[in-house]
Amino acid sequence: MLQTIDISELLPGMYVTKVVKQLGTLTIKVEGKVSSESHLQSVVEQGVLEVEVDLSKSSHQTPETLAAEQAKQEFSEKLKDSLEVHSQAKSIQGRLLKRAAKGKLSNLEEVSEVTESIISQAFEQNDVFSAVTLVKEDVEYFLEHSINCAILIVLFGQHLGLEKSLLDKLGAGTLLMDIGMLQLPLLLTQKQQIFTPAEQSKMQTHIDIALKAVKKIEGLDPISLQIIEQHHERLDGSGYPKGISGDDISQYSRMAAIVDTYDSLITTRPHRDAMTPCDALAKLENEALGLDPHLVNQFIQCIGAYPVGSVVKLASDKLAMVTKTNKQSPLLPTVTVFYDIENKQDLVQQLDLANTQDKIVMGCALEDGSAGITQLLGMA
Repeated sequence: MLQTIDISELLPGMYVTKVVKQLGTLTIKVEGKVSSESHLQSVVEQGVLEVEVDLSKSSHQTPETLAAEQAKQEFSEKLKDSLEVHSQAKSIQGRLLKRAAKGKLSNLEEVSEVTESIISQAFEQNDVFSAVTLVKEDVEYFLEHSINCAILIVLFGQHLGLEKSLLDKLGAGTLLMDIGMLQLPLLLTQKQQIFTPAEQSKMQTHIDIALKAVKKIEGLDPISLQIIEQHHERLDGSGYPKGISGDDISQYSRMAAIVDTYDSLITTRPHRDAMTPCDALAKLENEALGLDPHLVNQFIQCIGAYPVGSVVKLASDKLAMVTKTNKQSPLLPTVTVFYDIENKQDLVQQLDLANTQDKIVMGCALEDGSAGITQLLGMA
């Protein structure tokens, strides 16, 4: 692609095909790639005013590209920090769950250690931390699920303005709410077909098993206990274990029900494929799942209609990843474009969709969320 530009627009990396305008009559030849700032300065000193460049042979970086690269690097660094916290939390939680499976839980020390690290990271990297819940690795589902639910409920509570002491209790409750699953047969919890009524009843006993296990823990707050007991209850009375409804379900248990459902929907399970984050949020909002509609709306505002880390397709036929949500206009986040579908080429471009004509036309599912995020950010 040939383009004539003023010498002030010439950048290192551009490929010059010919001089179009110059001072004086002496023929100046500068064909080739501008290799450096000093090379560029020598061209200017020769009196060149305009040149023709071949953009298809150029490797220059515009100010916009440099800004996008910087934004991508900043996002990458924040995500690396969050992934490290996530990994450390899984290691601690893994040891805790092993003891829980053997009925040997006795104190809150490790639970508190996990919740403290999650809360700290939530306050430091609020705009990126939720992205780690999209990184699905080949580990025991209930380990990763419990960590992700704790992250999501802490971010949710932070969005609602809850105090840190309360976030501790919410985090502890979600970390422990599924420990009863560990004492159920793997053939049941990993079954690939729809449960029979008898199997469904057996699965529901995980709450009673969990409550029995956590009664041995000294100092576990009633709010945490309530989350363990009620996170499968539904406003319309269709939940379990007691089938309670309406105001009989605490606000914090309703919050836990939302994050539990959301993380389950975006995770591949033996009996179904994972949804994209935006499809999962739409399901929470539009389908009768017995969840609190006001809190669902608040959760969507917290996470964003297109959560950070989501891969999306734009109207301009480009693929991008959401790097910053827009609380005022959830459908118009900031994205980093990484691929031009029409021209079949990689690129780096940051777009604030609130200030451009481009828009998201669909969310895209990645087969491996972990590989997708790390490859996109050049971290692999």
